[in-house]
Amino acid sequence: MTNEAIIQLKDIDVTFHNKGQTVEAVKKVSLTVERGDIYGVVGYSGAGKSTLVRVINRLQRPTAGSVVVNGQDILSLSSRDLRTARTKIGMIFQHFNLMASRTIADNVGYPLKGRLTHEDRKKKVAHLLELVGLSEKATDYPAQLSGGQKQRVAIARALANDPEILISDEATSALDPKTTSSILALLKRLNKELGLTVVLITHEMEAVKEICNKVAVMEDGEIIERGDLVSIFSRPQKPLTQDFINTATQINQALEKIFRQADSLHLSDSQQLVQLQYVGASTDAPLITELYKRYGVVSNILYGNVEILQNTPLGNLIVVMSGEPDKLAAAWQYCQDAGISITHLNPNDSEVA
Repeated sequence: MTNEAIIQLKDIDVTFHNKGQTVEAVKKVSLTVERGDIYGVVGYSGAGKSTLVRVINRLQRPTAGSVVVNGQDILSLSSRDLRTARTKIGMIFQHFNLMASRTIADNVGYPLKGRLTHEDRKKKVAHLLELVGLSEKATDYPAQLSGGQKQRVAIARALANDPEILISDEATSALDPKTTSSILALLKRLNKELGLTVVLITHEMEAVKEICNKVAVMEDGEIIERGDLVSIFSRPQKPLTQDFINTATQINQALEKIFRQADSLHLSDSQQLVQLQYVGASTDAPLITELYKRYGVVSNILYGNVEILQNTPLGNLIVVMSGEPDKLAAAWQYCQDAGISITHLNPNDSEVA
């Protein structure tokens, strides 16, 4: 991984005018993607993420701002130079856009028409199909393939011109979870083996969690939070980011079950429902045992989860802590001093207190 910027978007605005209405799809967005990144841009439908990413290869011309890709000012390029620049930016989409009447080999080789001899094109296509694990499907047609296989064909086709950047615009949204994982694993392998920079546009933080090293969260046309994956997951600053993370780590599902059964908890004045989140080395510490030894605080674990993000453990616990008020306060202070964040939960509400 280098610190060289391969994509630089600065103060990007995209405004649409339609039937007397003005829609600001992207507002003053700046984004830098470094060579070798797998950069996730996450947001709900309508957040502006797909519009933003189409600015990178000028499929969408911004209303204002600057776009520099691979050292080139994309907005100032002639049509001919833009076509050349676009060959280094591959794109894959939710709908695979394969040609039904052509074989898989012909679909993959289509971008190479007129660029290579027939024999060289044949060799290149064979190499690309091997790269995505579909060598045996060369003579099949798209209708014979599963959704995951079709997406692999789309990826192979996007790699035909040896791009340095691959943009994935909701490419896994139509796939089942197992197939999604295999496609994400493929993108991660291509990033590593080919030095490919990947920009992943998605509404699923789960996908970001699987492969990205950096993430930006978009809402209402703006980037509201950004950073490296571990920092975002361990210290989210915005409610929307926390919501995405809670869904990806299944905290939301756990909290829903706990809140639905709030009456059965029977919490006394000496008990408190809390969420503990801890990162890195602190995940190895015998926290529950230590709290009991030091403060006599008993912790009943209702939910526990450890994720490995960028080789860094990130743990979540939902526990009922029992003890005298001063002892509980001391235990919480101990946790905070150890770098463990604490969220006090209200079991009589469906929201985090």
